[in-house]
Amino acid sequence: DRRTTFAELTQYENQLQSDGVQPNPVSLTLNLPPDLFLVRARGIDMDLSYRYTAPFQSDGSRLAVNLNNQFIQDYPLPPKNTTGQQLLHIPLIQGMLDKSHELLIPALRLGVVNQLRFDFDYANITISGNADGRCETATPITHHVVVDDNSSIDFSGYRHYIEMPSLRAWANAGFPFSRYADLAQTLVLMPPKPDAEQVSTLLNTLGNMGAQTGYPALRVQLTDDWATAKKQDMDLLMIGVIPKDLQDDQRIPALVDATASWLKEPVRQITPEVNPQSQREQAAESTTTISSRGPLATVIGFQSPFYDQRSVVALLADGTPRSWQLLNEAMGDSGKRGTMSGSTVVIRESGVNSLRVGESYYVGHLPWWERLWSLLSVHPFWLANSTTTKSAQSASQKGW
Repeated sequence: DRRTTFAELTQYENQLQSDGVQPNPVSLTLNLPPDLFLVRARGIDMDLSYRYTAPFQSDGSRLAVNLNNQFIQDYPLPPKNTTGQQLLHIPLIQGMLDKSHELLIPALRLGVVNQLRFDFDYANITISGNADGRCETATPITHHVVVDDNSSIDFSGYRHYIEMPSLRAWANAGFPFSRYADLAQTLVLMPPKPDAEQVSTLLNTLGNMGAQTGYPALRVQLTDDWATAKKQDMDLLMIGVIPKDLQDDQRIPALVDATASWLKEPVRQITPEVNPQSQREQAAESTTTISSRGPLATVIGFQSPFYDQRSVVALLADGTPRSWQLLNEAMGDSGKRGTMSGSTVVIRESGVNSLRVGESYYVGHLPWWERLWSLLSVHPFWLANSTTTKSAQSASQKGW
């Protein structure tokens, strides 16, 4: 819970440097935990230091800062200096109005993976005139720019809170297992005699999460003993097996066999990560039957029946080698992972389908007033109506 320096974010040597007549942009990737609660955050502070080759004259050369391809701020590169230091405040708002031109500037939104880019834009003048009216030719030179690795960005002080199950968070960030980069507090339940496809799925899954965290899974634990596993206060990853005492349609949202799955689905099918629903809207009121004569695999997420703040993700297949191959191909395809969301993902030859079924739960902690604000942010009309009512009552009391 501290400021993060750019040196900690670099992925290769000299990443924060660039050379050229027009230097290539300097870029950094910001991987954020999906449970970082930024609903009421006003902005993120960034302390930026940089060095550059001084331009020949004051010609409009400048440094532009962009986040997720959205312009944040720019700073001139004066010829009298070769260093700069700026304190940026990156706004995290729903949108703002440019009063001078009446333009709606899009909201700056942060995701799990974010791209921070620094563009050093030099003005190149090849022919110009002097005070005596004579033409002068200047040959462009190579410029050198460096973003100081002691620059920092501050995500400290924010709470961690997320609606679950969220297979989007699992597919794109390995959450909840990736709360610890080494996968500590992760327990993997395997069949007593796993076949080659199940072992391959285990290795691919751990490899994907290691790529997402940038650290190997050194502290993950494996077991085939369910009686011991269910007593552990850990997040649970199941591969190829659902214990008998969990095979209850009131506890988990989906059960898969060789030919069909029965899924409970709510009235409104909206991705929870985009628009969280109330408990009433999440209530299951219909049953969907998904049949498949071909290979079928599924990923399901649900709350641990033993520990409220723990989650279970189960990777299942119909038992054919091709179904496990479909599952591994989907996990290795960034495009297919991007379509995974909700609590149930069904994978077939035709593609990947995501559903939100069953009840939601929350992992993390928020004070009651922040939970209330989170609810109102999903239903802005409630907030507008309450504000209008309060204003009307105030005006009535003042006799207006």
